[in-house]
Amino acid sequence: MAWVSGWASDISIWEDEIYERFPDYSHRFIDYFELVESDFNVMPESEIVVGWSLGTLALLNNLDRKAEEQKWILVCPITDFCACWRPAEVMATTLESFAALLGDVDGKDKWMENAMRYSPEQLRAGLEFLVKTHVSVETDNYPSLQCDATIHAFFGAQDKIVPIKQCEGTVCENLGHWLPDYYSKLEYF
Repeated sequence: MAWVSGWASDISIWEDEIYERFPDYSHRFIDYFELVESDFNVMPESEIVVGWSLGTLALLNNLDRKAEEQKWILVCPITDFCACWRPAEVMATTLESFAALLGDVDGKDKWMENAMRYSPEQLRAGLEFLVKTHVSVETDNYPSLQCDATIHAFFGAQDKIVPIKQCEGTVCENLGHWLPDYYSKLEYF
């Protein structure tokens, strides 16, 4: 499984829990550093790819490169961040305000400690990518994410970061924007 991180994130901080929950897979973690360095052009060569938040936008922006048999699981997917946030608000976002929007979740301190590793330039690059990148999932090959058996999208009804459901998918009533809360949903794929 490949795990594509969101803004200012490194999913490998949860690798112990991931290896425990998904022991039948090898795991590759694509952290925010790698996203910035690749100019958000990633296409992992894995049977299953899990994208989270900004990582989903990076994947969807490269949808034409997805292998036909590859399965994607998109957690808190974004197709047009500015449908939720005005660009001025996005650029004014700080790690502290972003963390506040995550709510009271276990492990947020570990996430914040990891996020502090990124330079202001790297954080700005991610915010600029969110502002300028808009993908359409209405293509001939992908009429909607829900219609493709290889792509599964999960939205949190309590998500305060991406509060607008931008494409079809499964709405998880009691979940927000915190990736570890979605692990039990991923176990079925």
